[in-house]
Amino acid sequence: MVGIISDSHDDLESIERAMEIFQRMGVDEIIHLGDLISPFSLRPIINSGIPFRLLRGNNDAETLTALTTVENEGAYYSGPVETLLAERKALLFHGFGSKELTRLTAVQLARSERFDFVLYGHTHEIHVEEIGETMIINPGESCGKLTGRKTAAILETGEKSVEVVEL
Repeated sequence: MVGIISDSHDDLESIERAMEIFQRMGVDEIIHLGDLISPFSLRPIINSGIPFRLLRGNNDAETLTALTTVENEGAYYSGPVETLLAERKALLFHGFGSKELTRLTAVQLARSERFDFVLYGHTHEIHVEEIGETMIINPGESCGKLTGRKTAAILETGEKSVEVVEL
């Protein structure tokens, strides 16, 4: 299982709540899809003891966050990355430009049939959709600043199922 969080914007309470849920649910890995913002916001993720990957968002303090991540044995990506999630192909990215452009990019990547999962953030809006054999997942925003909802997601890679959780 993979715990997915995005757009936390230094909301430590929400990050800590997400880590509690991820620990309770027994996730094997955490993916933060960007806009963590400051390195101090990484501390609850590190303290969870769960392996993690972090993508750079458009608002992140890039150098310090990258160094903190690497020093604590996490993976840091500055742009889109192709990877495996439990032996399934995935593309991870934060997003860019308008919400519409970011969502369109996710949908077009899914239509390529190249990936089992396309995970993205940036829009602050929940988006869970299957296109062909590809599942698109945007967990929404964990900070609740734009939508008023603080959310994260849990991905069961084997069953290709997603649960969006309120924080």
